[in-house]
Amino acid sequence: MNQPSTAQLELARRLLALEGAAEPASPAAGLVFDKLQAHMSPLVGTAGVQLLFVRSAKLTRGEFTWLDEISILEGSPKLREQLETQDPAISTESAAALFGTFFALITTFIGERLTTQVLRRAWPTIEESAPKETK
Repeated sequence: MNQPSTAQLELARRLLALEGAAEPASPAAGLVFDKLQAHMSPLVGTAGVQLLFVRSAKLTRGEFTWLDEISILEGSPKLREQLETQDPAISTESAAALFGTFFALITTFIGERLTTQVLRRAWPTIEESAPKETK
C-alpha cells in the first residue's frame, strides 16, 4: 500500500476543517471518526472499519510516534482517545495523515466511486469546501 495521495490528504484536512467549524467545542477528529464509522459500517461492518483504522494507524505511525501506543486489541476507542489528547496542531496533522491513509485503504477495498458516494452522504457540503481550480 502506497502513501495516501495528495487529494486524499486534502480531503481529510477539509473534513477536519468542516467538523471544526461546525462544532468548535468538540474535537474535529472525533467527529470525523464518528461519521466515518457510522457511514462506512454498513459496507464493511463495524469491525471492518475499526480494523481499517487500526491498520491506518500502523501505516502512519512512522510520522507520529504516539500512534505506536495503539494495538490491534485496543482498536478504535484507544485510537480516538489518543487523537483527542494530542496537542491541537499535532492532532490535526496526524488526524489528516490517519484519515488520508484510511481513505487510501477503503478506496482500495470498495473503490473510489463508492467511497466518494459514502463521503458525500456523510458530508453533503464537501464539494463546496473543495478548493476551486483557477484557469
